[in-house]
Amino acid sequence: MDETLIEKVELGNGLTLTIEDRSRKISADAWQVIVEAKVPVAVEPGLFSDETLDTIPMEDILKKVGDQVVYEYRTERNFIMDTDKEDVVGELVATFRASLMPYLSKPDFPAKLVLKEYRKM
Repeated sequence: MDETLIEKVELGNGLTLTIEDRSRKISADAWQVIVEAKVPVAVEPGLFSDETLDTIPMEDILKKVGDQVVYEYRTERNFIMDTDKEDVVGELVATFRASLMPYLSKPDFPAKLVLKEYRKM
């Protein structure tokens, strides 16, 4: 599957959002349009409050989740005609910008993401 970087955005909380087109051709004139957003978060003590680190030692967090957690969101549309592909990609990217960016930009997003992954494991 090919991937094309659509955009890279520096968020207000210091993270970087990348949006990629990972679409693939499924017939002579149709596509499975796939757009994926990713935000890597470095796991470091500065993300967490002292209260959190008093409850959960940093060593435990690093053991369970490693030194990086990646938030990924992917959306797909099937059987999109060649002539409509770019419009559909544009619509999906606009949706990401409108709905994901405010959430991903929150100052507490990195810590919440890491702790969510920690609890899952």
